[in-house]
Amino acid sequence: MTFKHDKLENEKKDPTEGNSLKFINVPLVLIALFLGFGVSYLALRTPNTSFTPGDSRTPPESAQTQKSNDAKNDGNDLSAMMEKGKQVFTTTCQACHQANGAGIPGAFPPLAESEWVNGFPKRMVAIVLHGLQGEINVKGQKFQGVMPPFKDQLKAEDIAAVATYVRNSFGNKADLVTTELVNQVKEATKSKAASWNGESELNGQKWE
Repeated sequence: MTFKHDKLENEKKDPTEGNSLKFINVPLVLIALFLGFGVSYLALRTPNTSFTPGDSRTPPESAQTQKSNDAKNDGNDLSAMMEKGKQVFTTTCQACHQANGAGIPGAFPPLAESEWVNGFPKRMVAIVLHGLQGEINVKGQKFQGVMPPFKDQLKAEDIAAVATYVRNSFGNKADLVTTELVNQVKEATKSKAASWNGESELNGQKWE
């Protein structure tokens, strides 16, 4: 009987749900820690927190910078065109006109200091686009060779680049040829199916 009485006195009360406030502050502490970490991380990783247009990782481009970049992308930047034009010349034109632009006597005309190279840019582009066969006089010499058309092999920017390279190499000095100009000539001569018939046909066109 005594044993039963002691057991009842020492027995704890049955637990009740939701009556303890011991851990109520734990979620609040965790949320505060995460927020503090996040704010600290952003503050350390973002050097400039002022409100400015553009991505904070890269400064916004001005209108002039964007215009300059667009010109380069269009293939009309002189240094980039010269580099690209040299590559096109080496793989496409060098076999006939030679690395120094001197050509092959009696077969392929020279490009160095040529009146055809330094003349009308549209005329030169037209020759590259549609090719040439028949007699042509270059630097006082007659040539009767055949030049194939490249309108289907080269892109407009490639033709602009190689024309610019030739017009500024081998002792030549002339304005660059833009991609826009190549497209203009291509559109104006799109109905032409055959190569140019020597200088007689070329001289009968308006190239200005």
